[in-house]
Amino acid sequence: MKKVEISELSSEYIKQSDAAIAEKLRSLKEYKNAGVIFAYYSIGREVSTNELISSALRSGRRVALPVSGEAGEMYFRLVSNVDELIPGKFGIPEPSSGDITNPKENDIMIVPALCCDRANNRLGHGAGYYDRYLSEHKCFSVCLCRSRLLEDSVPAESTDVRVNLVISD
Repeated sequence: MKKVEISELSSEYIKQSDAAIAEKLRSLKEYKNAGVIFAYYSIGREVSTNELISSALRSGRRVALPVSGEAGEMYFRLVSNVDELIPGKFGIPEPSSGDITNPKENDIMIVPALCCDRANNRLGHGAGYYDRYLSEHKCFSVCLCRSRLLEDSVPAESTDVRVNLVISD
């Protein structure tokens, strides 16, 4: 079977898969019970988290977004308004202020990926930020992956950290 490239996906499919994935994520007990939702601010054709973040903030939920630091480090800041995000190190919107926070056991972390496999491995953008972070901070982690980009297996190294769950449409 020919692998599908993200650039080949139709805008209609992207929109439908975003909605289906968001609905599944919102139905998770780990999401409903999370003290803090650690998320990424999606760009391009990534599974959209932007409305999820905005609706969580509107409903009074606590949301933290990543900040890319020097030497491959990453930390998270609590946000109250997505309109206050600024372009970060890689041009991705990130908070410039807000309390720095770390996930606790009852929190959820939504991890970005280019694609995932059925063993909960993910291919990120190759810098290892989330692998390093997840190896040091324990919480429930979930990857959002369009079903057309879900693979039987993806290359994994010893430093790669599997997520607890992959949600697809």
